[in-house]
This record gives sequence, structure tokens and C-alpha cells, in this order.
Amino acid sequence: MEILNDTTVWDNTNIYQSIDDPKISEDLNKAKELISSQSSNAELISKALDSGELKDVIGVAREMSLIGSNLSIILRTLGTYISTTLSVDSSNSTAKTLRSNYAGVAASKSKVYSSLSVYLTIVDDSLLEEFFTEELESKRFQIGLMRDFKDHTLDAKRESLINGLSTDGLSAWGKLYNDISGSLVCDVDGKKVNYASAASMTRGGDAKLRESAWRGVQSAWTTHEESIAAILNAINGWRLEEASVRSEKKDLHYLDISCSQSRIKRDTLDALISSTYENRKVGQRAVKTMAKVFGKDKLGPWDLLAPAPSKDGKVIPFSEAIDTIEKAFNRLSPEMGAFARMMYEKNWIDARPTEFRKPGAYCTGFANVREPRVFITYSGSMGDLITLAHEIGHAYHSWVMRDLPIDETAYSMTLAETASIFAETLVREYLFDTLETKEEKLEISWQNAESAAAMLCNIPARFEFEKELVEKRKTQTLTPNEMKGLMGGAWKNWYEDSLSEYDEMFWATKLHFSIAELGFYNYPYLFGYLFSLGVLAQRDKLGEGFNEAYVNLLRDTGRMKAEDLVMKHLGKDITKSEFWFDSLKIVEDQIVTFEELVK
Repeated sequence: MEILNDTTVWDNTNIYQSIDDPKISEDLNKAKELISSQSSNAELISKALDSGELKDVIGVAREMSLIGSNLSIILRTLGTYISTTLSVDSSNSTAKTLRSNYAGVAASKSKVYSSLSVYLTIVDDSLLEEFFTEELESKRFQIGLMRDFKDHTLDAKRESLINGLSTDGLSAWGKLYNDISGSLVCDVDGKKVNYASAASMTRGGDAKLRESAWRGVQSAWTTHEESIAAILNAINGWRLEEASVRSEKKDLHYLDISCSQSRIKRDTLDALISSTYENRKVGQRAVKTMAKVFGKDKLGPWDLLAPAPSKDGKVIPFSEAIDTIEKAFNRLSPEMGAFARMMYEKNWIDARPTEFRKPGAYCTGFANVREPRVFITYSGSMGDLITLAHEIGHAYHSWVMRDLPIDETAYSMTLAETASIFAETLVREYLFDTLETKEEKLEISWQNAESAAAMLCNIPARFEFEKELVEKRKTQTLTPNEMKGLMGGAWKNWYEDSLSEYDEMFWATKLHFSIAELGFYNYPYLFGYLFSLGVLAQRDKLGEGFNEAYVNLLRDTGRMKAEDLVMKHLGKDITKSEFWFDSLKIVEDQIVTFEELVK
């Protein structure tokens, strides 16, 4: 149990003392009062939208925006606290009740503020300039993104209706998935374990236990396959219907919605996927070489997250993992290394396994104090160490932006993965350079191989599955067997003959497909992976100025579109395949190194 005692748990007492803290209800009520106070202003803007007298309410729009900023901080802080509590204990009934109450308040805010959103989207440029004061200037970029979506913006009443219905419609389906996954029990070698623990076992060094855990997860989710199929059908049916309603002036494609959310052009997405497809063999080579190390002809899907075989089966204590990450970050900048140490010392990382813990790892943050938090279930594998570095990379991204206006810190999913994968890469480089034996170097190179397999095969297979699912959902609801067929076909297309079997239940076991608020929660990982390698490739050219340039790039992620950001900081055009091919060449070089070590 040494490894468990070595991990940290969150200290969020500077936010609320506990989930029973009366201040939570006080803040919820404060949010309700602020929303209620803006109902009359919302009505004034609605009447101005109907009459066309938009200039008359410019002051009202300013007042609503300023109060809306304070309101957002209150709600975001509450939402983060509730979700972090449920991550550690998904059975917490108090947190579940608060989550429901919070969702209702957040929905009422969206409804009241829908008229302001429409107003700022359709008002002419000259009047919009009158809107901007020094206090509101930081909202310019976000409002610009809304105005890009002008042709698909509805009238205030319908925008309000959509926001109101989504709480018990679209969002409820995502919550149902979370509740099922939090209470799921899997049979692993005759023992009943929760889903988070079973998922963690698929990353362990015991080959038989890995397969048993994977099959236990498959079996557990199969008992809920009808429910998960209903969730995916409902979420995607909702999105298609909403896109249809928003297509009055101009056709709205579901990938245009995703690209808008990711702040990229369709040309960029097309270039990313097509160049990766041309290089999918690199990912397959990684999988096949990993199979050789295991003495197999082909890997099973349960082996894709396995650690490299190790003679001593070493478990890495949590404090040692922090030490390693700190030293790796120090090689880029002492500030980045000190930040990793601070995360540990301030107990901003929750890593200790708990009974009703949710699976996965993530980074979040409290908007009121501008502090990040990391969630991970740490068991001491090399994969856990790399995942920990990944999440601390996310945290560092938000940390270097903490002095910016909060409206300029909301970056897209595509750019969100930049700092996290960059951090992983720094740690791998450090370990590869400092470890001495061939076996130790192989273990690090193995991590590069796993990433290549995930990013060049698994992530694109997710994208293909989701695209096919949405296309078919236009005309029918899909059965669990049809979902399995689509997923199996996507895995076959990208993994080809590199696996012994395909994971046909991945549509159910992978949370990302059931996130209600965001579709295509997959290709941004591929974007971030290749983009971060492209950033890292500039290190030699920039020399001592690289860290400053890197931090400046991160600080711009919340106020620039991806294409503009890359052109400004790297002078590259990401709508062209050449940019992605350059990064893919770095991946291939990593796999060549891996193949040589295995030989």
C-alpha cells in the first residue's frame, strides 16, 4: 500500500470547506438573484431586436455583459467544485443534488442572456464599437467568434428555448452516462471492482490481468449497451435537429459546428486527417513492434495501453514521479519546474484511489482564485507518470494566463492539448537522456510508440466512427449491433492487420462520445499532438528565446484562432498538409528509434 499512501488528495478548502458548506447554497442563491436582476434588461434587448432600435439599448448591453462576467465566475467556481467532488465519489448524493440545482441555474442564465448574445451577434460593426469600453475590451475576441456564426444565429426567443430545453434534454443524456460509469461494477478474475479500477488494470504489467480487466469492462458495458446506444442516438439526434433549425439562411454542416468550436477551418481539419491517413502505417508499425516485445504476432486491444515489459515490475512512487516531472520541466525553464512542485505541495492534485472514483484523468480550475487542479488515479506505472505530466502541462497552460482578463483565457480543444502533450514530450526526452540501460530507454521509447499508435490510429478511428454515426443518424436510430459494426469498421480502416481483434464496444466504453456539450471530442488530441511536436521542433532555432516564445504562444491561445496563432508564432500555414507532414516525420523518427531498440 506504499504507493497509495504516497499520493496526494485535493485541498479545496479555500473554495468551500466541504460539499455541505452553507456558502455553496448562498452562492447559488446569489447567482439566481443576479440572473433575476437582469430579466428586465433581457426583455428590453428582446424588444429592441423586434423593433430594430438597437442603438437604444447599448448601455443595457454593457450592464448585462459586466454582470454576466461576475455571474460566470460564480457559476464556473460552483460547477468545478461540484464536479470535482463527484469525480472522487460519484455516489455522493449531496453533490448529485447540487449538480441538478446548479444545472437549472446555469440554464436560466443561458435563457436570460440569450437575447444579449443575439444582440452582440447581429448588431452592425459601428454600433458594436460603441459597445466596447475599456472594461469590456477583453470580450472582443469571443464576440468575434459569435459573429462568425451570425448566419446560424436564431431569434432571441428560439435561442432561449434551445438553452432552456437542453438542461433536461441534451445535457441530461451526458449526465446519465456519467452516472452509469460511476456506478459500473466489473468482474475481473472473479472479483468485483469498480470501473475506474478495472480501467486502471488495463494499463498494468500483468498480461493476463489486463485481458481479464478489458473483457470485464466489455461485459459490464454490454449489460448497458441499450442505454448507451440510446444516449448516443439522443445526443446526435438533438445536434442534427438543432443544426437543421440553424440552417435557415445557410446550410450548417455538423463538421462546421465542430470546427467553429475548435476555432479552426474545415481545410485545416481535412489537411490534418488526410495527412495522418497517409501516415497511419507509422502507427501500425508501432503496434506491431510492441507485439514483438511481448512475443506476440499481434497485440490485443487490451495491450494498447500496457507498460513496457519490465523485469523488476517497478512501481514509481508518486513523489518520485513529481521529482521526475520537475526535473524534466526544469530543462526548459525553472519556472515550469517550480510550478510542478507547487502543484504537489499545495495539494492541487488528487491521485489517491477511492471506492466510487470516476475513471480517467483531467485538469480543471477554480475561476474565482485562478488556481488549477489535476485529477488522476495513480497506481505507479510509467503510463501514469506520463499522464500526470500531461495534466500538469494543462495546469501550466492556465497558470501562465492567470493575469489575463478571464475572457481571454478560454482556449479551444485543439489548442488545449498543446501544453499537455508538450509536457509529456519533455518528460519522455528527459527520461530517455538520463536513464542508462537499454531496457530503461526501451520503456521510454515504448511511451512514444504508444502515443504514435493512439494518435495515428485510435484517435482517427474515433473520428471516423463518429462521422459515420452522425451520417446514419440523419435517417435512423442505430442499434447496439450497428454501433459495434461502425466501430469495428473504423478500427479495421486505421489499425488494419496490426491487432488480433478490434474493440467493437469502444463506442460505449469511451466517455468522449457521450459528452453532451461537445461533439467530435477526438481530433483535437491529434491536432495538439502534432502541433506540440511542431512547436518543439522550433526549440533549436530559437535557442534561449524558445521558452519566452512558447509562453507567449500559450498566452495567445484564448484570443486567437488556431491558423492565426500558428502563423504569428511559427510562420506556418496549418491548412496545408506540409505542416502536418513535418510533425509526422518527427513521429516516424521516434518509431525508427523504437524499432532499433527492439532489434
